[in-house]
Amino acid sequence: MRYSRNGLLVMITGLLLLGACKSYKQKDSELPDTRDRGKIYVSADESFKPIIDAQVQVYESNHPGTSIIVQYKPEAECLKDFATDSIRMIIATRRYTDNEKSFMVDSMKVAPAQMVVARDAVAVIVHPRSADSLFTMQELREILTGRFKKSLIPVFDGVQATSTVRFIVDSVLHSDSLTPATRSARLCSHTPGCNRIYRGKLDRQQG
Repeated sequence: MRYSRNGLLVMITGLLLLGACKSYKQKDSELPDTRDRGKIYVSADESFKPIIDAQVQVYESNHPGTSIIVQYKPEAECLKDFATDSIRMIIATRRYTDNEKSFMVDSMKVAPAQMVVARDAVAVIVHPRSADSLFTMQELREILTGRFKKSLIPVFDGVQATSTVRFIVDSVLHSDSLTPATRSARLCSHTPGCNRIYRGKLDRQQG
């Protein structure tokens, strides 16, 4: 009698375990998004557009069932998307703050994760025929603040809270203000004599 009870117990437990177990394919098919299918919305710093567009194109070609919708914005606008539950990923040049993490955990009930995937730099480029080929940091500060001896106009990928502007103001100008003559590359592309910048690169054009 004792044997039959134990045998029954083992059989019932085995059935429960079999009922609870699912194959990897079954579990994968029940997920709304996987690495091979689904749609994801991403908010990215607009200065990264050429790089991210290339990455998305390659990924979607290797995984035809996926769709990655990237919204390009100034960095400050991207970080506001922490409060938008439809945005699954943010690509920016800084980590989220403790306050931003607390907001996501307490208000959105999510456990955010972050990682460094690349490092970028700001390069200053001059025209090949330019007499100015070397700049000191002090001269760059003078150009950026409008105090340089020559009339040079700094041009950025954008002038409204992009990651490049934030870096220049915080780390180069030490919270000093950019000259009011600062231009965006979009507005400067057809202006003779205008300095141009692409992803943080300053290019002084002649004429």
